[in-house]
Amino acid sequence: MQKTLVFAAFLALPIAFFLAAYVYAVGYTGFVSLHRWDGISPTMQFIGLGNYERLMGESRFWHAVANNLRWLVFYLVVPSVTGLLLALLVDGKLKGEGAIKTFIFLPYIIAPVAVAAVWRWLYLPDGGLFNTLLTDMGLPGATQNWLGDRDIATYSVMMAALWSTAGFSFLVFFSGLRSIPQELFEAARVDGANAWTIFWKITLPHLWPSTVLVLGLFGIEAMRLFDIVWSTTGGGPSRASEVLATQLYDVAFATFQMGKASAIGIVQLILAAILILPYIIYITRRIEEAPE
Repeated sequence: MQKTLVFAAFLALPIAFFLAAYVYAVGYTGFVSLHRWDGISPTMQFIGLGNYERLMGESRFWHAVANNLRWLVFYLVVPSVTGLLLALLVDGKLKGEGAIKTFIFLPYIIAPVAVAAVWRWLYLPDGGLFNTLLTDMGLPGATQNWLGDRDIATYSVMMAALWSTAGFSFLVFFSGLRSIPQELFEAARVDGANAWTIFWKITLPHLWPSTVLVLGLFGIEAMRLFDIVWSTTGGGPSRASEVLATQLYDVAFATFQMGKASAIGIVQLILAAILILPYIIYITRRIEEAPE
């Protein structure tokens, strides 16, 4: 009995934090989403699913959803593959390995706001590093208004995100590579296996736990994305790079439509659950089925 009380005491605080910070917050957000409210008035006007119906009819909302899906594909492919390739390269016993690992991982620990500030300077139409280099190379026609062009603004922000996140996947994959028994590689070489066969038959299967971690975290990051987009473009130009989180912020604090903003938050949560939960269930089953 005493041991049970001790366990309960240790669990009470995290459970309380979870209920207050998540369950209550989500529940209250859902409640507000059913009302018209400016966030200031003492009373709310109940309108049922009115806020959701408005969202479903707005092209702005669907554009933000499409951008989130673009970010999801980007995060699952580009930083993940880049980190894997860098890990394979550095694992090739390059000279100065420690310095190289630090150089690759360092951008990941920089605050997204600072990353955005650096890349805004790199992307300046006049005097920015990229346009200056293109001009000096004799390619003035290739210069771009990187963050001011609707067609490329999102992809420009993605390049900044790649620079700041590839270091994470690199570190995870590099640790996974170093955990693979070297005897497996030596036996494969003795049997005459080439580098490509070794990668597909030995390296990649043993990197499965690292891949699960990278894809899972990047999937979550894509659905909650806010800081790097808001700090570089603010969702512009003309809302071209807007995602759900930046739209929520704008609707809540620029137009004070708290009910509508809450509805965006609930839809974002549901969308994330639809996209991420099947992956989590699949991975859980794979882990349960794995031999001891």
